[in-house]
Amino acid sequence: MFLAGALLAGGIPRAASVPRVQAAGCPVVSGFVYHDVNNNGLRDEGEPPIAGSSIELRTPAGAVVGRATTDANGYYQFLTDESANAPLQTQTHSVTFPTETTDWTATKELPQFDPGLGTLKSLTITNSGSITSAIKAESLDSVASTVSATVSGTLTVTAPGDRDIATVPTVNAGSFEAAAYDGVADFEGDSGHDFGSHTASDSNTVTLTDPASLAPYVGTGAATFTASVIASSRTSGSGNVLNQINTTAGAQLMVVYQYQPLVCLTPGRYNIVQTVQPPTYTDGRETAGNVSPIPGSDRSDTIPVDLSTGDKPNNNFGELRASLSGYVYVDDDNDGNRDQGEAPIPGVSIRLTGTDSSGATIDKTATTDGSGFYAFRSLLAGDYVIDETQPAAYIDGKDTIGSQGGKTSNDRHYDIDLPAGVDGVNNNFGERYAPTPTPTGTSTPPSGTPGTGTATGTPPGGGTGTPPGGGTGTPGGTTNPNTGGNTPGGTVAGARTPGVPGAGSGLFETAKSPSVIVVGLVIFAASGWLAFLALNRKRPEA
Repeated sequence: MFLAGALLAGGIPRAASVPRVQAAGCPVVSGFVYHDVNNNGLRDEGEPPIAGSSIELRTPAGAVVGRATTDANGYYQFLTDESANAPLQTQTHSVTFPTETTDWTATKELPQFDPGLGTLKSLTITNSGSITSAIKAESLDSVASTVSATVSGTLTVTAPGDRDIATVPTVNAGSFEAAAYDGVADFEGDSGHDFGSHTASDSNTVTLTDPASLAPYVGTGAATFTASVIASSRTSGSGNVLNQINTTAGAQLMVVYQYQPLVCLTPGRYNIVQTVQPPTYTDGRETAGNVSPIPGSDRSDTIPVDLSTGDKPNNNFGELRASLSGYVYVDDDNDGNRDQGEAPIPGVSIRLTGTDSSGATIDKTATTDGSGFYAFRSLLAGDYVIDETQPAAYIDGKDTIGSQGGKTSNDRHYDIDLPAGVDGVNNNFGERYAPTPTPTGTSTPPSGTPGTGTATGTPPGGGTGTPPGGGTGTPGGTTNPNTGGNTPGGTVAGARTPGVPGAGSGLFETAKSPSVIVVGLVIFAASGWLAFLALNRKRPEA
């Protein structure tokens, strides 16, 4: 298919017709790179695209015939053979800024380079400008002087990318020997001169080759150029010169695109290769045509295609992400299950450690939110450990390993062998409320004031005597003929009331416990009876 020659802006014909190959005229190999959320090996509606993934098209022998990078939609395509090395071709566009009285500014447009022609390799921009001035001068000096005239100005074209391309046309318009002012400012006679009309021209060319500079010129729209002129024509040589200067200026702009012509992919077998695994993703499965996953493709990143039967779309690379998550909660019934209504525990620190499938060491932390939930996302496959920092004000409950499997010990889930693309959920840590402390009672020892008292009693026999301890006997009963004896029931002075410590040097003075007091009472009673018997033996016979 060819484009016919055409007249361009400014009436300049295109240099030559060039072959044009529409993208639709070439077989297209294309596809997507995406996050295979459900890990089924197929690109389903709504699954997120992955931009910036590097893809190459290679021959079975490994030669690279095309390179692409996925766009914001995760899309890539190949339709040309970059290895064909077809000769470079050029395309020329030009535009004229008409000659006008200075100073002026004007804007013109030129077609962008159509990428359907091939790959733009470089471009040159040439700004050619001219300034024409008609100059007259009259010397007003009272003495003779030499007067010179110069035609000059600056013509600047601003190209896309804010790139200025300036020309400075300058020409000497001549000189004359002026006599003293003749009194008439008519630019004639001995003191005046007409230099006539003179034109100054200049051009400037800029060549661009780097992709960033070329980008504004590629597309199917227009590239905008702005030209501006500042005239500076003048006379010089006399201290007092009257000038009459009329200046016009115009410019012509030419852009030459140099490009690698598009060469369609030839029919045959190729391999589509994802050259670099996208960061934070684990390799998933690939499909040719998004019909069924290619067996073993989660370890190859290669899709074979046969380009002998037209376009080959939906050669898709699925990528996987794994995660680990769970809850920290109050396990009211301590059964290890997170039941409805059991309270969450926010603000608990959870740590993930281990090694992922790339060999990287993982050490991350998370904090439970208001629902007691935590999560570690965008994980590669790997071996992991989850540790909980025991929350204050709670005591350990039962911990439960999540859906991905593993082992559990106190405040730890370990031996977690997380597969690619698996979301391990319900790695839970149960806690219990700490019991309310029971108040501890205190005992107060008995208190009392030791005192003195009189113990009373009548020894048997009714006789009179002195009981141990300094007591006095009371004469006994009337039936006993032994009138001097002690009678039981008498009062003994100086004795202590049982159970009450007394002052002085009595038997119970140093008693420290009830048992000592009891022993003392027994001794006291025994002493009384011994005294009674002794007195009885001394009584005279009746």
